[in-house]
Amino acid sequence: MVSAAETTPRSETTAKKRIVVAETLGYCWGVRRAVELISAAANPEAPIAPIGDIIHNPQIVERLRSQGVVGQASVNDALEQGFRRVAITAHGMGPHLAKEANAAGLELIDTTCPLVVKVQRLAEKLVRQGYFIVVYGDHWHPEVRSVIGWANTSKAIAAKKIEDLPWNSPRGKEGPGLVTPPRKVALVSQTTKNIDELAPFAAKLQAMVIPNGGEFRFANTICEPTSERQNALKQLVEQDRVDLILAIGGRKSSNTARLAEIGNLMGVTSFHIERPDEILPEWLEGRNTVGITAGASTPDDVIESVVDVLVGYGYEAPEGGIHPVDPEYVPAY
Repeated sequence: MVSAAETTPRSETTAKKRIVVAETLGYCWGVRRAVELISAAANPEAPIAPIGDIIHNPQIVERLRSQGVVGQASVNDALEQGFRRVAITAHGMGPHLAKEANAAGLELIDTTCPLVVKVQRLAEKLVRQGYFIVVYGDHWHPEVRSVIGWANTSKAIAAKKIEDLPWNSPRGKEGPGLVTPPRKVALVSQTTKNIDELAPFAAKLQAMVIPNGGEFRFANTICEPTSERQNALKQLVEQDRVDLILAIGGRKSSNTARLAEIGNLMGVTSFHIERPDEILPEWLEGRNTVGITAGASTPDDVIESVVDVLVGYGYEAPEGGIHPVDPEYVPAY
């Protein structure tokens, strides 16, 4: 008796190894804008010191260094190194930096993403309205620090878990060791977080605040580019049945880390890689469909270099390249 496998052509029994790319990935408008601003101002004869990394992508930071753009930790460090120009990174900075630069007589270049500025201004407004500000995000991240800096109040905190908050009980409760929230609490988010994690946090915080006449305001300030990249990855997993996900972006990139987390939560082995040489051959064993996504700070050529490495392992390159680019696109914000 002849088996089905023996009657099936070899081309059909051997699964095709292919690369599928998320519909939206890589550079967002705010990052592209920041890189264009700093590149236009760059001059090796008049170097610029961003206070921190201009964006969270090491390849871009390395390229800009050759143009005289060299990150420093503070305005004082920039002064000590002889810089006469400093820059605010795409992640933003509190108002102190502009004051320090002005006092030192330094030229200031501001590349803050307008979507981050929007959160900064909202925090200022909420403070004027009497709210205690909770910023959902990483307390060490420059964007979160910038929002708290613009809030300019002791009544502001960064948190990612309810346990991170200074309160442990809903309003109206009394007893030894119980600390309850103030009457007015507002929640905003780091722009690069995941709504699937933010929403439950917001619900728990609201439940603590609203009893006994409390007032809670929640502004979902996760930016549209972040949501677009996360949704595109979810769609990729659901439609293409990928065996592996590579999320490409700088190690410091919060939104790239979220993409890898989402892939793993959806049951697909996912790795956050910074460079193509980080891909290990054992990751690809038995995996015929590799999904590609990339954080909002990842330039196209870095994504393409990862595709090239996968092609070297026998995968077919995606038809039409990684994605179309509209250089005239400006988001509504």
